[in-house]
Amino acid sequence: MGFALDANFPPPLFDRLPPALFRPLAAANNRRYWIILCRLIEEMWGDGGRSPGEEAPRAVVVRTIETFLAADDPWEEELETPVANRAHNIADVLVGSGWLAQRRRGLVDMITVRPVIAQFYVVLCEFAYHEPEFIGSKVRSILLNLRAVDSGEASGDQYVEAAKQAKRCMAHIANTGCRVQDLMEALLKRTSARDFVHGFFEEYIEKVFIADYSELRTRDHPLQYRSAIIALTLQFQHDPEKSAALIDWYQEKLAAGDRVKAETLYERDTRLLLRLRDVDDQLRRLDEEIRDANQRAVTFIEYKLRAPKQLDKLIAKALRSIDGIEEGAIALPAAPRGRHASEWGLARPRQLARPSVSTDVERTPPTIEELAMEALRRRMAESRMVKPVHLANYVGKHLSGRGSVSSDDLTITSINDLCCYQRLLLIASRGDCPPAMRRSDPQLQMLKRVWISFDDGITCNAYMEHRRFNIQLEPA
Repeated sequence: MGFALDANFPPPLFDRLPPALFRPLAAANNRRYWIILCRLIEEMWGDGGRSPGEEAPRAVVVRTIETFLAADDPWEEELETPVANRAHNIADVLVGSGWLAQRRRGLVDMITVRPVIAQFYVVLCEFAYHEPEFIGSKVRSILLNLRAVDSGEASGDQYVEAAKQAKRCMAHIANTGCRVQDLMEALLKRTSARDFVHGFFEEYIEKVFIADYSELRTRDHPLQYRSAIIALTLQFQHDPEKSAALIDWYQEKLAAGDRVKAETLYERDTRLLLRLRDVDDQLRRLDEEIRDANQRAVTFIEYKLRAPKQLDKLIAKALRSIDGIEEGAIALPAAPRGRHASEWGLARPRQLARPSVSTDVERTPPTIEELAMEALRRRMAESRMVKPVHLANYVGKHLSGRGSVSSDDLTITSINDLCCYQRLLLIASRGDCPPAMRRSDPQLQMLKRVWISFDDGITCNAYMEHRRFNIQLEPA
């Protein structure tokens, strides 16, 4: 095949894949691990699910494995072991071998499938099934495919292709963030500043930042077509004729005449297209990953340049250089000999800042006049406070066995009576609101079984003049 003539022969397979990736596939239970792995990836990171690189809680992954074991257990001879323990053990094996990647986000362990692992899994599945390879175009072709479906020039095949391209678009953004994380973790393990700078500019700037991130932010930015794509997708979804035509195509071409399966496939592709509404969050996370990577790189470079060992090397190199130079040579500073070793030529010693001494806060006990004024203020506030019990006592005092009373008959003998009178006037002004709003109005709920409404006429007393209102006790 010509590989022997290549300078990179043999291919660097284990530079991209974890060394222990083949451990479950080479074990005695390789077929069983392969069954669980295929079910798990297709369920959580397959079509209609998450994209490779998107994380899921470890508890969700373990419960999914438990579901597989409960439905169809390939380990039939180990049925005595609890399903939960076996699911945890299988998850640990897949994480330890590298098929799944586990990171801790706060207090939760998150699990994902790295893009390179998902790509290798697709290669294995294609090798096993010998399925044809579908090559996707760029993100702007999604809109062209949907427009072709809308105009009637195309049928469901371009709708399916548009859904796949939408998933690739979201996966590309997530994959770029994962690539940045993985690359920075690898770069930070390099000890020398030279290797770090070389890898940062060659592997990160050229291959990730410029190739993927900058292109994503310009002509292939998904936001420029997002609104039109979502509008067309919702139009297909809510138009009975167009949605029925697409489902008919799914039923004929993909579902082998099964109507339920055709509707499920159509809903799956519709969800993939509508996921473009979340592209803002994906791009925001990618921006955070890029900013974090840049900040970590700048911090690492500054540390390497300012580390004491670098200064020691520079000083030692300078001393070795002037060891054989005579006095007055051009390489030496143009100054007398004593100036370099004089006291006034050295840096001034640092002066420590004088510590600030905190002073205790003096506490003065209040005088009798201050206590009296505070009690008076509290008494004034209590007199102006209208609670349901105060309002009920005021109304009950004037009803006193009668079924109704007018505002002309209400008396005001204290500040609290005046405040209760004003509250009754406020309740009367809200008496014409709809019944649905009465139940949620806290003012109208202060008096139970009492109806307050305006009447014809004017009430004029010593404190105010207003429209007359009546207080009527509702029958039990």
